[in-house]
Amino acid sequence: MSAFLSLFLTALLPSASAAPIENPQSKIENPSISPPAPADTQCSSLTRAPDGTLHLTYYGPAPANSAPNARTLWHATLAPNATAFSTPRPIVTTPLLMENWADFATLAVGTDGALTAQWFQKSGPDAHGYEGWFSRSADGGRTWRTPARLGHEFVALAPLSQGRTLAVWLESTRKQDPHAAPRPKRDPNAPRPAKDPTAPYAPSMKLLARLLGPDGTSLGDWTVDPDVCTCCQNTVAVLPFDRVFVGYRGHTPTEIRDNLHTTFDLATASWTKPATLRDDGWKIAACPVNGPAADSLDSTLAVSWFTAAEGSARVFARTSVDAGATLTTPVQIDLGRPIGRLETVALPDRSAVILWLEMKSENNAAGLYARRLFPNGQLSAPQLLTTTTQARTGGFPRAALRLDGSLLISFTQTGDYPRVRTITFNPAPLVPQAALILRRPTPTSTLVAQEFCIAPALP
Repeated sequence: MSAFLSLFLTALLPSASAAPIENPQSKIENPSISPPAPADTQCSSLTRAPDGTLHLTYYGPAPANSAPNARTLWHATLAPNATAFSTPRPIVTTPLLMENWADFATLAVGTDGALTAQWFQKSGPDAHGYEGWFSRSADGGRTWRTPARLGHEFVALAPLSQGRTLAVWLESTRKQDPHAAPRPKRDPNAPRPAKDPTAPYAPSMKLLARLLGPDGTSLGDWTVDPDVCTCCQNTVAVLPFDRVFVGYRGHTPTEIRDNLHTTFDLATASWTKPATLRDDGWKIAACPVNGPAADSLDSTLAVSWFTAAEGSARVFARTSVDAGATLTTPVQIDLGRPIGRLETVALPDRSAVILWLEMKSENNAAGLYARRLFPNGQLSAPQLLTTTTQARTGGFPRAALRLDGSLLISFTQTGDYPRVRTITFNPAPLVPQAALILRRPTPTSTLVAQEFCIAPALP
């Protein structure tokens, strides 16, 4: 994935036994707005424009007469009162397009109406690393400027006033020629080389940020955190007065990988000191590929995150009604066997909907659940939206709020060919459930499948 390649491994973590819920709501059938994505599409993303238009991006087959082996990043819109998406248009078509289940393309809509898209490309036909790229459209996606490089991996975009955009991303601290020949594959059964205990500690990844002007030039660059987890998503949420909440998974020399947050203030071009979302104390010598998810609406902010500290997989969330000045006490969201892969959507009444995947008993199956978190810390009952897969091919669900109060949710449906699907969901029936009982005994031998990435040591 990066200049120093990450390997994705499947691991099993002990978790508390499934947490019984009093009268859990069963799966409901939601009306569907069919996306324009054909077969062989994946890695969707959704964002909401200031006027309520939803923008969908995804990877898929290239247009006819494209270069051999080319793939395309597509873009389509759903108008506020529409029941169908627009005809999709290509953002970029290239044989170098990098399609990664966890590190995928996104799009931001500026206050000036301009679109900024970011995606990833291989450095060359035979390269084993990839780089971030971006482009900007001033006409709703009909045409795009010449693409330019942006960041390294796990890029997140936050639109600010006057056509400016804040980009944050992970950058490797271990530089390697992306055009160098790949290193020989390591025997997975062979023991990993022992670390030299006398060698000084050196971080593997850092969190960087750049303020982009309307023309794509840099208006400022920062090192937000010099030591972060190697392959978890970053999340951003725009706050009033050109401030941006940034959430990410941190890292310490002792391998603690808790989720952190900081806030950027455009007026002063400054960052707050990073703080933990919760002192989970998750110590693990690998990245869980499970970053936090935040969203904002006016002065409402909500953020959720995954942890498996003390051998127990959990999902927590916090909200704020004062633009992030204060955050509520963390509330546990999951049902006992969460996989993570989170999404968060802030609602007009200052509540928020948290989406996550929960492991099911069926072989390799997972449930996509929704739960509403209210400012006073109360929770709704969990709502099963659809059944999906634990496999990485299912990707991460994405969601955006429509003007009618419903959510549009996109996800990848697996099969012989993956395909981007959408469902609509009305969160209004998810009301506080004061008598909700969640019993979590001490961790047992129950297993929860998780994905990790381990960065191999460089020569």
